[in-house]
Amino acid sequence: MRGKAIRILTEGGMSIALALLLWYLKIGEMPQGGSISLQMLPLFIFTLRWGLVPGMFVGLVYGLVHSLQDLYVVHWFQYILDYPIAFALIGLAGIIKNLKISRVISIVIALLFLLGSVIFFFNISSELPQAQKSLEELKLKLDTLSGEEKKEVEEEIKDLEFKLRWYPISRIVILIAGILGGILLIYGAYLRKIAEPLELGIFIGGLGRLFAHFLSGIIFFSQYAPPGTPAWLYSLIYNLFVVMPSTFVCLPLILIIYPRLKQAISSQQ
Repeated sequence: MRGKAIRILTEGGMSIALALLLWYLKIGEMPQGGSISLQMLPLFIFTLRWGLVPGMFVGLVYGLVHSLQDLYVVHWFQYILDYPIAFALIGLAGIIKNLKISRVISIVIALLFLLGSVIFFFNISSELPQAQKSLEELKLKLDTLSGEEKKEVEEEIKDLEFKLRWYPISRIVILIAGILGGILLIYGAYLRKIAEPLELGIFIGGLGRLFAHFLSGIIFFSQYAPPGTPAWLYSLIYNLFVVMPSTFVCLPLILIIYPRLKQAISSQQ
């Protein structure tokens, strides 16, 4: 038992150190914080190896240490959500340790994820023609108004113009995330050579981190949302840009690395 605890602490410390280094290999960085990188890769591998509780603990410690690298704080609770909690939730990937499920289940989840993104895409798309029609009507009406009523209509016009610029981008981002995520989940199920559904664990861990940043965005960064855009939609799109690409970059690497790592450790033991 003591030997196992030492191995967990040693590997946990190495995972944190490696994640701190990989954060510097950034693909892109967002204006209100967050970047696309491979920092989650060692955290995922650690939690897949040791399970839920050690994975969440190491993620929490990493979040605290990582905040010294990339500190962006507007409130103490926002700090907790965006750093210790967000990275602790990566440890949810450990749920699948020793879990045996059919590849079919992973494929069904992938298809549901894809279906949800397509539905979201068409729901947003359906709002655009009505917004365009309302904008044209308000512009025609504007010339006949004056005073306070004219100011109110001008504000409505600004809101609709922002929506017509923002929603087309939002629907594309959601659709791409759905397609790419669905393909990688199916790919992981197809390649699976060990019992644990690695692709499902990585997906759950990525969604856990996304959820924490999503809540933080709604509560603390809603002022950055374009007029007429709901805070929840802005937060979802913003954090999708950060978390999903990082997760999808890690997934194929883990599908290659982890089975070989596990086999090498088993042969040594």
